[in-house]
Amino acid sequence: MCTVSFLPSPQGFYLAMNRDEKRDRFSALPPEIVEFQNHRVLFPREPTGGTWISANDAGVCLALINWHRITREPNNGVRSRGEVIRKLAGISASDEISAAVKKLPLRKLRPFRLITIVSAENRVIEWRWNLNRLSVRKHSWESRHWFSSSFDEPRAEVERAKVCASFVAGGGDPGSARVRTGVNAAGYSLKWLRRLHRSHEPERGPFSICMHRPTNATVSYTEVAVSDRRVTMRYKDGPPCSRRSTTTKTCKLSRVRTTNR
Repeated sequence: MCTVSFLPSPQGFYLAMNRDEKRDRFSALPPEIVEFQNHRVLFPREPTGGTWISANDAGVCLALINWHRITREPNNGVRSRGEVIRKLAGISASDEISAAVKKLPLRKLRPFRLITIVSAENRVIEWRWNLNRLSVRKHSWESRHWFSSSFDEPRAEVERAKVCASFVAGGGDPGSARVRTGVNAAGYSLKWLRRLHRSHEPERGPFSICMHRPTNATVSYTEVAVSDRRVTMRYKDGPPCSRRSTTTKTCKLSRVRTTNR
């Protein structure tokens, strides 16, 4: 289970991700800066080396979520989906990512959705693998959310989308008891995004964005901020509603980005 939010900013973008897992799953390691062949990359990782999110010094961010609507399994052995982002994290252009995705050992990977943000091109691209076909969806450069849930994915998508839409429309603030009015795309902020990701609306449980169940929960919060000069990753080992400390890593962009905003 996961929630991913993309939010354009005046100089780049923000991306936030709640990672939902079993409570007894091993703890992940906080983000580090890793030198790839051509780029510096920030990402947290599992002890086995896989990861679910990355951002590099070209302003490219990747986030992978499971696709639970597809219940089939690979026929010839299974590889970890944690390998996907590790293989793509050092790439800086959407056409190169496209070529690399097609070379993955897809027949051994369970279904997934890969969100790709390429700030230099103003591109938001979603790759979908359903065990039979790799498809691509190109989204506009505007705020967007993705939801996954092993508990009940269709309902989780509906319930969490309602929370997002209510706040944008000026309804209840998902992060507090106060009510905001007149909130629209122009009123978005990183502060808003953080409140959204620690929301327990409509109630604390399996469908809240900050998810809590007896056996599963939001186990970490990762936030990426890309500006015209640097990329910053903030990571909390624990649910965003907790008071646990946050690890922050920053690196300068490798080049001045040109955009068509």
